[in-house]
Amino acid sequence: MTQYIEVSIPLLEERKDVIIAELEQLGYEGFWDQGTMLVAYIPQSDFLHKRLYDTLGKYQMENSFSYKPLEDRNWNEEWEKNYDPIIVDDRVYIRSPFHKEIESIEHEIIIQPQMSFGTGHHETTQLVIQMMLTLDFTNKKVLDMGTGTGVLAFLAQKLGAGRTVGIDYDLNSVNNAEENLKYNKSVDVSLLHGSAEAIPDENFDIVLSNITKNINMTLLPHLAKHVSTGGYLVLAGFLNFDLKEVDSATKSLDFELIRNISLGDWESLMYKKL
Repeated sequence: MTQYIEVSIPLLEERKDVIIAELEQLGYEGFWDQGTMLVAYIPQSDFLHKRLYDTLGKYQMENSFSYKPLEDRNWNEEWEKNYDPIIVDDRVYIRSPFHKEIESIEHEIIIQPQMSFGTGHHETTQLVIQMMLTLDFTNKKVLDMGTGTGVLAFLAQKLGAGRTVGIDYDLNSVNNAEENLKYNKSVDVSLLHGSAEAIPDENFDIVLSNITKNINMTLLPHLAKHVSTGGYLVLAGFLNFDLKEVDSATKSLDFELIRNISLGDWESLMYKKL
């Protein structure tokens, strides 16, 4: 059973999204907003005091945090107790196997929750879902980078996609997505472990990349090679003050901006390959 470290950071509301994005890049897997305090969780094996100190130092907060090891218990089970289903745009219902069905909903995604990114609750995942609902997925080939629990790959299938590939560098996420396959009956989804090197040697009609800003920037040249001419690239995982930098890098790779939407401080961009 994984041992976790609990980190407590006194935090102003306007800095929470920024700090959460930074901590996700360090491997933190769960967050609890307590108002003026952000509590974050990371496996003990991944916790490095200096990395946290240096990261918070960028915001003059290096001496503000405290941490402690958590007692041995099943934290995924504890987290599930407070896991609520969500509905996006009255069309997509994301729930766990232990939640009730909604018969009238257009698209239902079932995710066995874990302390990982991609259950649908994070703003960036909801933004990508909103983007997806504006596209025609019928028989389209889809690549989902940073697939997490597989929620976006499964939605692509329910929207009519053909071959769908989900890739994640976190093996635990890939294993969880494999588990979720059976709930969603997504027969044409391939789940791969890795990063840019794991992308199959083929082009895709729609590429989704819901990852942190720095990783997206690194992956952009690789993703661009795999988007079919006239195909779409949907990016998310960055904050609004990163928009110009991400947009400039993407346009330099022969993409045209189609639309952008925001939720809180988070942004999502949709491009068409020229």
